[in-house]
Amino acid sequence: MIRQAATLLCLILPAFPVAAQDRVPIRVGDHPTHGRVVFDWPRQVGYRVEEAEGKLTLRFAAPAEFDGTASSRPVRNLRSLAVEGEVAEFTLAPGARARHFRLGNRIIVDVMNPGDATAPPAPSPVAATTPAPAPRAGTDAAPAAPRQAPPSRQAATPPPPPPAPPLPTRPTPQPAPQPASRVAEAPAPLRAPETARAPAAAGSAPRAAAGTPPNLPIATAPVVPVAQQPLPAPGAAPQAATPPAAPRGTPVRLLAGPAIAVPSPAGTGAALFRRGQSWVMVLDAPLALDLSPLGPQATLAGSEVSASPQATTLRLPLAAFAAPRLRREGPAWVIDSPAEPMALRSILPELDPGPPPRIMLRAAQAGASVNVVDPETGSLLLVGTVKGGAEAVPLGRRGAAFDLLPTRLGAALLPRSDSVTLVAREDRFIAAGAPGAPLVLGLEPPAATSAAAAMSRLFDLPAEAPAALQERVRNAASAVAAAPPLSRGPARLRHAEALLALGLPQEAQSMATLAMRDDPRLAETQRARALHGASALLSGRVAEATGLDHSGADSDELAMWRGLLAMARGQAGTVAGAAPGGSAVAATLPLMLSYPEPLLARMLPMAAEALAEQGEIAAARRLVAAREADDPALALPRARIAEAAGEVDAALAGYDSLIAGRDRRARAIAIRRAAELRLATGRIDAAGAAAALETALAAWRGDALESDARLRLAELREAAGDPRGAFDLLRETETIFPDLAATIRPRQSQALVGAIGREPPIQAVALFDSHVDLLPPGEGTEQALGSLADRLAALDLVDRATHVLRRGLARAAGAEARARIGVRLANLALGAGDAAGAVTALEETAAPGLPATLAQERRLLEARALTRAGRVPEAVARYREAGPQAAPELAALLAEQQDWAGAATAMQAHLATVLPPAGTPLSPEHRPLIARTAALLALAGNESALAALREAEQPRMAGGPLEEAFGVITAARIAGLDDLPRLRQELDVARLLPGRLDGLRETGPVTR
Repeated sequence: MIRQAATLLCLILPAFPVAAQDRVPIRVGDHPTHGRVVFDWPRQVGYRVEEAEGKLTLRFAAPAEFDGTASSRPVRNLRSLAVEGEVAEFTLAPGARARHFRLGNRIIVDVMNPGDATAPPAPSPVAATTPAPAPRAGTDAAPAAPRQAPPSRQAATPPPPPPAPPLPTRPTPQPAPQPASRVAEAPAPLRAPETARAPAAAGSAPRAAAGTPPNLPIATAPVVPVAQQPLPAPGAAPQAATPPAAPRGTPVRLLAGPAIAVPSPAGTGAALFRRGQSWVMVLDAPLALDLSPLGPQATLAGSEVSASPQATTLRLPLAAFAAPRLRREGPAWVIDSPAEPMALRSILPELDPGPPPRIMLRAAQAGASVNVVDPETGSLLLVGTVKGGAEAVPLGRRGAAFDLLPTRLGAALLPRSDSVTLVAREDRFIAAGAPGAPLVLGLEPPAATSAAAAMSRLFDLPAEAPAALQERVRNAASAVAAAPPLSRGPARLRHAEALLALGLPQEAQSMATLAMRDDPRLAETQRARALHGASALLSGRVAEATGLDHSGADSDELAMWRGLLAMARGQAGTVAGAAPGGSAVAATLPLMLSYPEPLLARMLPMAAEALAEQGEIAAARRLVAAREADDPALALPRARIAEAAGEVDAALAGYDSLIAGRDRRARAIAIRRAAELRLATGRIDAAGAAAALETALAAWRGDALESDARLRLAELREAAGDPRGAFDLLRETETIFPDLAATIRPRQSQALVGAIGREPPIQAVALFDSHVDLLPPGEGTEQALGSLADRLAALDLVDRATHVLRRGLARAAGAEARARIGVRLANLALGAGDAAGAVTALEETAAPGLPATLAQERRLLEARALTRAGRVPEAVARYREAGPQAAPELAALLAEQQDWAGAATAMQAHLATVLPPAGTPLSPEHRPLIARTAALLALAGNESALAALREAEQPRMAGGPLEEAFGVITAARIAGLDDLPRLRQELDVARLLPGRLDGLRETGPVTR
């Protein structure tokens, strides 16, 4: 019964679904010395390595669904790759060797070039071994005999053939043939070694084997030991991955600043350097550290720690520290960012010719030499730690066998060959290579690079040769192609950085845009935004360079790019509270000069011109001095610098040579700069400058350079007295550049007003009718239209003048402007004899609260119009409202109506306001007023008023014009024969008085 139940259970179990398999993308890449295959597991999985001649087999601890989409292209030194279930089989090129290691969850296999790969160093002895793999279905499993590992290294047995599926009857064991292969244990994980050692210890139980295999060579791990996990039993479903236990260790301390204190035993050495977007801190002792206290600090949230048997590595985000300092303080190493730049003691490389040749790196407090994994490339780094002080390598050096990396503390080598070693001695580090291999370093960096080493950076733009930069671009493109679709954002960002370093800003901007589109999280990072903005700025797309405006952790490199952007925009500063753009760029010139040559060639002309424009002459000359004198790309910056320095003749000579050249952009700029310089120095006038600038329009078209030249030419034409030409040019410019309409319209309106005021009347009217909508409200338009109306009226074109003024009413700026235009309309109507039209114009433009002068003028004009219209009572009322100023006209109107008393009263009121004080001589214009008043009083028969006038004004009227007439009019009545001579005289005067009185009338409008 029991056997039947077991048989039934074996038949039923395969019908149930097994646990879901992991999906593992396979990515490949090509490098100069090796090809790379990466298995990107979603979790940590153990693996075994079997190595035979020309073959390499990886057996993973769990089956998976492998995605080989990105591995279809050829890989250096790899003939084929076959993956099935939990097995990956590599077929290597003849002579190629493979190395394998783990980086996080990823398992990486590098296939080295023939002759380049050497046996990597063996890992430390480990007591645990990997359990035997599960037998494959279709074969019988042979029982294994226990075997003791040698004390120095542990050889793993080759996997026996897998057994057949379980049957109701007991299988008969059969021995299986042993393959001639080499089996290697996988290296231990880089992180959480405490938890990683547990499965290995569990797998150290005795195992059965078909027999004792011969002692075979072992392929040792090139990095650090990797954890092993037992493979599943035959027929068993894969178990879900057990999450690693939370790291437990000594917590690091978060200090103010921020700063980090890393507890470590006395005598522990440390090193600090930058790799990619991380600061890498290496301690030469295995420490169990807990980084959870860094969680509250946002800039440190992405920190990571890993440990190996000989070292501990901390990776801190680059944005956390601008220019970090690592120092020993009591029982801990403290990393912070000091306010003042830190003074470093340089570890300078010295070549010891040997034999054997070696490179000495002298350090007074040299610690130890440790190997760590490069977080940027996944290869090994050789790190030399120091026990204290501030000894570092401020400037990197490239060599044939290795690169000496710049550091903030200690020394670090990036080997190009597996034969490179770094040994620590009491007061130095010794770097050596293979016997007979060249061991030389590149030239020392220039002084500008030395100064740039102390400045904080945001981008990775190394000063490498163009060939190396092109290789970097190719590798970055391969990394993008190999990355899964949802993980390509960071790879694209590195690709954009490589393109920018190669001097391809347009391509870099496009790649950065794709990176932020693929991964929206990158769009929130300062590095991605700034990289996009810098690429746009260098491409000439200033409007798209807004990524540089976003706030974030400041650095010298970001300040430089923001300064360039500010100067490109013509602003005085970078951002609020920042230094002026020119000053920011001048302060970071060493950083710019440390850029790679292709990028520097694109930046130099733009930066030099901007610095000269901002008055930073010394900085601009320092930039161009680093290049050859006959470099055509710097001809324009040199001329701009000469102009800014006041060297007029040298600047004009430079501009003239550019005008004769073939560079269209430089020619257009030189034409304008030369015209402006000659105008400023008085060598030509505005008309000459406009004529010279017209040729610049044909030299360059289609962008801001042309639009700026057109706007400046319009200004010069207007200044030269050609507002119509300026208006026509602005109309054409608005058609070509519709986006600039808001800028062009005010200038266009101003030019139109000037053209209407200066053009002949007929042309001015046509211009007015065609573009009346462009006239701006304001006093200028009102004066121009009034002047045009006067000129039309002078040509007896009153109707056209009235038409212009009435259309001008619609463009009036307010009630006061309408009232002034109404006065002009009324005067035109009165001049044409249309009194009713004058009254109507005044009534239509009436408004309360007008200025007193304007209101008085309108009252007088209305009174005259009412008088012409025969509406005398209303006219008299308007004159009386006007007050004493209107008295002469009121007196004339009343005299015409033979209201002598009213006329005399009006004149007496007027004399009271205009005559000088008593005892002061009369002016010539006052005598006719007094004589006229006397005549009106005589006609009114007001003897008393006439006698009072004679008594008051007789002394001042004596001895001047109209003395006789005033005396006759104001003389007393004839009383007897004694007055006959006076009577004869008065009669003679009376005969002449009417003609003289007509001549005394004030010039004014006819009141009849």
